[in-house]
Amino acid sequence: MEDIAELAEVGKGTLYRYFKDKEELYMALLERVADQWTERVRTAADAEGARAKLEAVVAAVIDFCDENPHLIDLVQHAEVMQGPDAELPSQQMRRDNTRLVETIFEEARRSGEFHVADPGIAARLLLGGLRPIIRCGPNPRPPDLARRIVDVLLDGAARSTVGSMARRG
Repeated sequence: MEDIAELAEVGKGTLYRYFKDKEELYMALLERVADQWTERVRTAADAEGARAKLEAVVAAVIDFCDENPHLIDLVQHAEVMQGPDAELPSQQMRRDNTRLVETIFEEARRSGEFHVADPGIAARLLLGGLRPIIRCGPNPRPPDLARRIVDVLLDGAARSTVGSMARRG
C-alpha cells in the first residue's frame, strides 16, 4: 500500500479511507478496467454490418490488451485467488462481451449476411481464442489481424475438396 500511495502521490492513510486493504483496492482496479474494456468493445461494435462489427470487436480487444500488457495476468491472478465461486468483474465482462458477439451473430442471421450454427460456442471460441494471439502472436501486429481472425472463424481454417479427399482415399 505504501508503494501505491507513493505512486498516487497521496498518504497511505488516504488509501485506507477508500479501501480497507490491498485486495479491496485490487478488486476496485479490476472493476474499473473491466468497465473500460467492456465500453471499448461496445463502442467498437457500432460498425456497419455484422462482419465489420466482429472485426472491430476483435481489434478493440487486441488493442486494449496491447495498451494494458499486464491485464490478462492480473485478471487471471484474481480469478485463481478468489476461487471458482467468486463473482468478479472479469466474469461479468466476459458474459457481456459474449452476449454482444452473440447479438452480432443474430444480426448477421437476420440480415442474411452469414449464419453461425451455434452462436454461443462461436462467441466463446472467438473471444477465448484471442488470448493466445495476444500473448504469443507477432508484435508488431499485422494491420489486417482482426480481419484474418474473423475470416478463420467464419470461413473456416481448412476446406476439404473432392480432389483432396480422393487423393487421401
